[in-house]
Amino acid sequence: MYKLVLVDDEEIVRRGLRYFLDWESLGFQIVADFEDGKETIDYLKNNEVDIVLSDIRMAEINGIQLAKHIYENYPQIRVIIISGYKDFEYAQQAIAYNVENYLLKPTKYDEITHVFESLKLKLDQQKSATIHQQQQSVRFDELLPLLKEQFYTDLVMGALRNTNELHKRVQLLSLSLDPTHCPCALVDLELCEPEKLTIKPEKLTYSLKSIFLAENDHFLYKAVFNEYQGMKLLAFPNQEIRQEDLENQLVLELNEIISRIRNNFDIEIRYDVTATFHNMVELAQFSVPLKLVYEETRGKDRLEPIEYDILLEKYKLFMAHITDGQIENTMSLLDRFMDEFRDLPISFVHRLIMDLFAMVFRYYADRGLVGKIPHETAHNYHAVIEIGDLENVRKWAKQFIRDLMVLNVNSKETNAKLIVDAAQKYILQNFHRDLSLEEVANHVFLNHIYFSRIFKLAVGINYIDYLTQLRIQKAIELLETRQYKIHEITEKVGYLNSKYFARLFKQTTGVSPKDYIRQQSLRSEGAAHENKP
Repeated sequence: MYKLVLVDDEEIVRRGLRYFLDWESLGFQIVADFEDGKETIDYLKNNEVDIVLSDIRMAEINGIQLAKHIYENYPQIRVIIISGYKDFEYAQQAIAYNVENYLLKPTKYDEITHVFESLKLKLDQQKSATIHQQQQSVRFDELLPLLKEQFYTDLVMGALRNTNELHKRVQLLSLSLDPTHCPCALVDLELCEPEKLTIKPEKLTYSLKSIFLAENDHFLYKAVFNEYQGMKLLAFPNQEIRQEDLENQLVLELNEIISRIRNNFDIEIRYDVTATFHNMVELAQFSVPLKLVYEETRGKDRLEPIEYDILLEKYKLFMAHITDGQIENTMSLLDRFMDEFRDLPISFVHRLIMDLFAMVFRYYADRGLVGKIPHETAHNYHAVIEIGDLENVRKWAKQFIRDLMVLNVNSKETNAKLIVDAAQKYILQNFHRDLSLEEVANHVFLNHIYFSRIFKLAVGINYIDYLTQLRIQKAIELLETRQYKIHEITEKVGYLNSKYFARLFKQTTGVSPKDYIRQQSLRSEGAAHENKP
């Protein structure tokens, strides 16, 4: 119900308007009526109102003055003026105060009904749009940490080489960093002798990430790439610092943090400050050319395994931008690849480009889109081997990918749904074992940060909460069979520790697994008793 206030200096008119229409069926509730605009203004100070229906001629504050006050102080309130024929020209002055409509006395039933029916429809549409905006705002706020993490990954991996796009993303995420003035550095961390560790290296990297992302004295750190033996960090100074002093200050703090890790956890880490930059724009353009090493066992050149792993992560990021339909960022990543390939033999560049395009076609095939690609286009990417120089390979590859993305007629929401459907199917098949977000993201061949965002948007909750809910639901199904002990169910739904499982179970259901079994037994006994003759 929308709240309506009547204002007219004649009581008989106010009473007539109150009972003239079935306001409730129109969607309105008359919450007050007044004989003057002054009383109305006092009422509005402490009460919510949606519409004011007011006469013009009143003693202290007339209808035009009231409309002006509402326009200046309560712009969300709609005003309808009702007046005699002689006052109509006077009423038109209120157009400057955004008056919704004018009604002439004597008011006709059909006319006033039509006005308020139209107003109800308009208010409903406005309310729906507001709710949608609020939902979008909440969703954006929930996704903000992922979007920020995604930003730093895009920055370091080369997806934000377009300076305008870089500034736009910084502004969208309300980051306090100035892309053109904030110095920064890239740091590589590596675990020493990871094979001697008792904890899984991939889990240890998450712990290290938490240590570096915690508050430190002189630098803000962002983890932009995790791999089993280390990670890549982006470091920003917390205070103004000269470019020539940046690396020395960073080394001092890194030594201190790494010493703390060694003393507290007996873990050795080595690091390398890859490069320092005057600003983020410079970082976005940065690339290190790939180098081949000679493999004696095979008698040929190849990339170092770690280099290929990092390239594979960039390929996954490339696929994420294709999924999002972000042509500019996709082209930026292609440029980054070509810059990194600049010192490689052209025959090796052909191989890497064909590897990338094979992944692209697998993406289209998995989404049922290959049939929409003309046959000659689908097989044309092998033509790259006929191109003899890097710059022409760059031009050809960018045009080829652009043409493919245009052919992808699905919306990014449809693409995301197809990806999440495939991920959920994989989770259902593998929830009983240690199943990381990264593994599921790898299965759908996406960068894990992008996958995390897409998953939360589609499902409404993050990956770990979804996995927990699925496991608890499967545990309930197993409990109800009464065929397994609790420690057996714990293992069957993917947990190693029964106490941890019991705690999660109670957090989700409100009761412990043992109490759940007791409740089930009591229900069964009660049902059996009721069925006795």
